[in-house]
Amino acid sequence: MILGSRPYDLKYNCTKVNEKLTMLFPYNIEITPPQDETRLKIWKSQLKKAMKKTHLKDYTTHIAEVLAANDVYCDDLDTIDHNDMTILSNQTEEVVASAIFHHLKDAKNPKYRNGILIISAKR
Repeated sequence: MILGSRPYDLKYNCTKVNEKLTMLFPYNIEITPPQDETRLKIWKSQLKKAMKKTHLKDYTTHIAEVLAANDVYCDDLDTIDHNDMTILSNQTEEVVASAIFHHLKDAKNPKYRNGILIISAKR
């Protein structure tokens, strides 16, 4: 099962959809915000939390990919604060290079697992 989403804005006419896409995904389920103000506020709060969680997962995945490309692994990558992760994700390559340099410079016995350098998220 594949679920996809796209934002819908009433200001724009979104009726033109690629035929192949429609054939591939024939069902369209519209999710509309609640009409009640109290429920709308709760819904927006839940949506904001879910988006923040998704962004954090995306940032973590990107950083893990950059680390892996450099034969480095971080056991505690998920302990990095969301705000720090956001900043880190914009400069991942530079930060990873700096972290590796400082780790190797400071660690008397760098830890390796299967030939991959293990660093801490504190780096």
